[in-house]
Amino acid sequence: MDNKTPGLSEHLEDYLETIAALSSANGSARITDIANAMSVKKPSATSALNTLAEKGLVEYEKYRPVVLTKEGRKRAQNVLRKHRLLKGFLVGVLGVPEASANMAACRMEHALEDPIMEKLVGFLKSNGSNSCSECASRDCFGSCPHAMPLSELAVGDRAIVLSVGAGVGKLKGAHAEIARESVVEILRSAPFGDPVIVRVKDSEISLRKAQLEKISVKRI
Repeated sequence: MDNKTPGLSEHLEDYLETIAALSSANGSARITDIANAMSVKKPSATSALNTLAEKGLVEYEKYRPVVLTKEGRKRAQNVLRKHRLLKGFLVGVLGVPEASANMAACRMEHALEDPIMEKLVGFLKSNGSNSCSECASRDCFGSCPHAMPLSELAVGDRAIVLSVGAGVGKLKGAHAEIARESVVEILRSAPFGDPVIVRVKDSEISLRKAQLEKISVKRI
């Protein structure tokens, strides 16, 4: 089984992105939902999933949810990361309307190689455009333009905590590690999306969606 997968078509990358999105939203990704999201018939989706399974990117068995492997999650997260960066650049720097920027980012995310993306990240940071959702600057906690509730992050996303609202409740033990400037990662969610398992430092903790909505973060 080839786990290196140096080349992957745009179509198959879209499948990985779709599986990651469905898993995050619904707690699982089933063949029918994948086919619907990709606007294809189930035989086409089955063929693509078999190819991804052969490449070691998904675990796929008939009548069971599709699960991304560690390498599959990595590839999916890379595509999602590119999409966010490109969309942020198009909207924040070029002033492209959000809907158009989203469509353009979908096309561009597959074409740009990682070294080029890293140069774009560096450019956005060094020029102070403040439009890069990948930035890791810690000097805008009060008014970060990329702030969002922790509940909006997908599985695999990492973020810096900007603030913890009073509605979160009393955090004790490992939960108390969630504080301003701590780095959190979304690991997985329950089948119906609640609760969500989050990694902070070396601990895995469970939080309800209502709590996540009160924690302000920005992706990194």
